[in-house]
Amino acid sequence: MAVADLHYGYESTRRRQGALIPEWGRDRLQSQLLSLLADHQPQRLILVGDIMDSAASAEETLNFLHRLRLHVPQLICLTGNHDRPSLRRPADFLTQHEEGPFLFHHGHQKVSTSTSAEIEVIGHHHPAHSFRDGAGLRLKLPCLIQESLPSDDSNSTLRERWVLPAFSPWAAGGAYSSSSARRTWLCTPGRVWPLL
Repeated sequence: MAVADLHYGYESTRRRQGALIPEWGRDRLQSQLLSLLADHQPQRLILVGDIMDSAASAEETLNFLHRLRLHVPQLICLTGNHDRPSLRRPADFLTQHEEGPFLFHHGHQKVSTSTSAEIEVIGHHHPAHSFRDGAGLRLKLPCLIQESLPSDDSNSTLRERWVLPAFSPWAAGGAYSSSSARRTWLCTPGRVWPLL
């Protein structure tokens, strides 16, 4: 199982900056993730970067990772652009992880292309799709994007990219533009379906 962009501690960071923001996000994130782990019982959980929101949330994020390790046999943490050294040093972060045909990394910087993987799995972009009713109402849903990669590099076996939705309830996301998008999946806590 892989999820990206938890941005754990978002509330703490914003409250320290003076924002009046409710503190329900951490509990909701943890509850949803533990529910997924209980339902699917994966052998490993890959956190595809931006696990913490900022350096101000390092300690609470480390505590969260410790609790999370009790619910999954193997936890793999990948570095994202929000993951500061105060989190990475004690938690053994990697820049990328290859498993079968998949190469996981956050997506904020280039990684080694000497790989036998065919599918790149990234986060970072927080893809979402908005529906409008014409009368001013809007519904925004996070998305999983599957796209083809250009075959201009003959040394790379990567042929496809999957862009994971942000798992954080605070990361609303935005439109993801791609000239090679093959499929877009709308994601809600209870259901995933293709955007036609």
